[in-house]
Amino acid sequence: MPILDFRELSASKSSSPAGEDLEGLVRELGKLLGLNPEWSGRGADQGRDLFFTESRKGAIGSRSLRWLVSCKDFARSGRSVSEADVGSVSDKITQHKADGFLLVTTTTVSTGLKSLLDTLHEHGAVETKIWDRHELEHLLLRDANVGLVKRFLPASYTAYQRLSTLPQALESLRVLVPPAIYKKIQTVIEAYHVDDSWISGERIWPDDQASARTIDRALSLLLERNDPAQAAQELAHGEIEFDAFEAALKTLAALKPGQTAQLCRDLIKARNGEGPSLFAFRFYAERYEPTNEEQIELAVELATEDLVELYGDEISVFIYEELTTAPEKYRAWDDLDSLSSHTRLEGVHSYDLTVRPSEDRSKIEFLASVEISVELSYDNETAPTSLSFPGEVQGYIDPYGIYIIDFTVDTQAFYE
Repeated sequence: MPILDFRELSASKSSSPAGEDLEGLVRELGKLLGLNPEWSGRGADQGRDLFFTESRKGAIGSRSLRWLVSCKDFARSGRSVSEADVGSVSDKITQHKADGFLLVTTTTVSTGLKSLLDTLHEHGAVETKIWDRHELEHLLLRDANVGLVKRFLPASYTAYQRLSTLPQALESLRVLVPPAIYKKIQTVIEAYHVDDSWISGERIWPDDQASARTIDRALSLLLERNDPAQAAQELAHGEIEFDAFEAALKTLAALKPGQTAQLCRDLIKARNGEGPSLFAFRFYAERYEPTNEEQIELAVELATEDLVELYGDEISVFIYEELTTAPEKYRAWDDLDSLSSHTRLEGVHSYDLTVRPSEDRSKIEFLASVEISVELSYDNETAPTSLSFPGEVQGYIDPYGIYIIDFTVDTQAFYE
């Protein structure tokens, strides 16, 4: 359904000759399009000719094209423009020494006239162009040109303003399309439009087209098909910059929190060890505050390198604090304590840490090599001696905390 009603032009209360309001509109449009409009004065037949001068720039040079513009306003009758309405285009072009012929109409062009203009263009006699009502409406509704609608078609402008708000536009569509199609349109629009904001790859990440396209594909899977698992695969493994991935997740969480929660869970399962899965886990934990049980359930889905990144520092700190505070709880202490009358564990340095899910996937297991520093003292009051020994710590993380299940140390070097 057309938005602009060009009958407003022919209903003008001005004393202008018929169609001159359209010429005035087209002249102002030409100005905004940079076409340098001019027209001849009104002659004895009350007619006048409008011209556009178009500047074309090429790789080597530039040239100017002079267009003869013919405006035909038949909006009131609705009939198309025929050959008889424009006369001899070739003669007019020759008369005015023009390079092209532009026909502007508020309706359409007849098949015969369209064929004539196309033939002139194809044979190189003259360039031809048609702005029918659809093209004219398209040009006028551009943001830069819509002020002309307000000036020349005020009633249409008021209607356009109503339609430019989404709820009113949807309501207008309700009576124009079949109910099943309207429902699909409504569903798609509601999926992408939240709180006067549109969700799209270009809006989320305008800095990189490839990333924007990947986001758009993921949005279609998530919002239209309700398939967060496939959307997660697209985001985790598609062509997308990490900053764009991060921006997409944050934007979706703000506008679609429920669907984003499931998307995060599926991103974790995507097992991309280069960042996306781990970021999704941390983002989900921070934003949605899952229980400890749920965190473990999700963590076991991560790749092993992500588990090291996620828990490595926490495990190392725990090992240090646990062993320096209460080493006697573990069997390695018997080997260390037998080295002197008074053995004190001074420090623990962890390295070569491996972290992985348990076989039953109920907890996170870890194994770390450690360097144990001890101070050895004797009853004969000789100066204490500090030595280091290699060892190994095995433990796990479950919903209730971190635990060491075994701590061993190799003291063989002390006896050699």
